[in-house]
Amino acid sequence: MLRFVSEIGVNHLGSEETALRYCKILSKTQTDSISLQIRERAFYDGSALWKNELSEQCYSQCLEVVRGSGKSFGFAVGDLDTAKQYHSLKPDFWKVLSWGLNDISLIKFLVESDKPVFVSTGMSGIEEIVSVAKKFGTKISFIHTQLSVDNEDVNLSAISSMRQATGCHVSFGLHCDNSAVIGLSLAFKPEALFFYVKEKEDFDYPDNSYAILLSKLDLMIGQTNVLAKSLGNGIKTSFTPKTLSDEEQKKLANIKSGDT
Repeated sequence: MLRFVSEIGVNHLGSEETALRYCKILSKTQTDSISLQIRERAFYDGSALWKNELSEQCYSQCLEVVRGSGKSFGFAVGDLDTAKQYHSLKPDFWKVLSWGLNDISLIKFLVESDKPVFVSTGMSGIEEIVSVAKKFGTKISFIHTQLSVDNEDVNLSAISSMRQATGCHVSFGLHCDNSAVIGLSLAFKPEALFFYVKEKEDFDYPDNSYAILLSKLDLMIGQTNVLAKSLGNGIKTSFTPKTLSDEEQKKLANIKSGDT
């Protein structure tokens, strides 16, 4: 079953109050899972709002809010020290940020937590991805994403080729500013859909142009679920059209005659 993963990332802008508000809002939406990104210690130098570190207590409160709504909560990390520091909070899943794909000790540590581990591939080619898959097999799954907002760089076909080359589940992570590619990605049967979320339209978030507005999230999920139904089971069978009502027959006749 397709899962929707809403990534707050660092769009909370270093505010614990905002991070908790995101989690409370998301907990009332149709999303299945919610994640927060925790960067390496050197990242938090205060040079921008979103480069201010949240407290462990805040992460714990966010986790409790999300779990209390019946949804799963995860951390996105890119280094071993951060993973070790927050391992005791026992998130429901982990995401390895794209530059962590070749950090074997990090992935090994997360796999040993016995929680799902999603590895982002935004900075890696197929050779690196296959090499990691050979070490961990189906203990991990991958996220296909391209770190470009350009529609032409999305390369959705890589979802299928990565799955075939690794034997692992492959999800899709939206980094393109054309959110319509989420619906198109369904044709390649991703395990889950990862996408960043934001609270306001007119604000320059660190993850901005490809983030989904919280106010439009349920609409996007609803439309995507409708599109997913159109994929069917792949078995071609004979089809008997339904009986049309008088009104529907009239509309069809008008369309055929060009009188619309």
